[in-house]
Amino acid sequence: MSVYLLTNYTRAMKTKQLPTPHRSQPAAPDALAAKSDAGVFGDAVKSAAAGQPLRGHGLVRRVRAHVPTATIRPLAARLALTLKEVATLLGLTERTLARRLEEPESYLDTTESERLLLLDNLALHGLAVFEDIDKFNRWLRRPLPVLEGLSPLAYLDTATSFQVVDQLLGRLEHGVYS
Repeated sequence: MSVYLLTNYTRAMKTKQLPTPHRSQPAAPDALAAKSDAGVFGDAVKSAAAGQPLRGHGLVRRVRAHVPTATIRPLAARLALTLKEVATLLGLTERTLARRLEEPESYLDTTESERLLLLDNLALHGLAVFEDIDKFNRWLRRPLPVLEGLSPLAYLDTATSFQVVDQLLGRLEHGVYS
């Protein structure tokens, strides 16, 4: 197939795709995302299997499906997070988050959904490592030299920082000194 035909074919296929849903509109139900079981923090934040973090394609599908804002409160309560802490983790202002939480059927955008699901994954891993949510919550708030004196919670401002903190949990899980 020539480059010209391939370009036109690609362009035609793109125009048939559904637009990305706005954060206040629910995404079209995705069969694989709908099959997910609930995580340990309630039905709202989905995990691949009960107590198992989402990984790979499952996480990408769930992020793209947009997470309802109603999922924030159960996770925040479980991790003893304040509204300000949650807003910082999601990259929002405190007032914007408060307003979004008041909207009955609003959805997080892709970036916010990703951060919330990464937080859920981190919480599931932390619970597996510490076997007690209160111990994990204390660890989240303790400054660590390996994180330049920041607490893991304060360090969580990018997707990469979620990976770094998750790797620290993996090191603790396997008894590697950090």
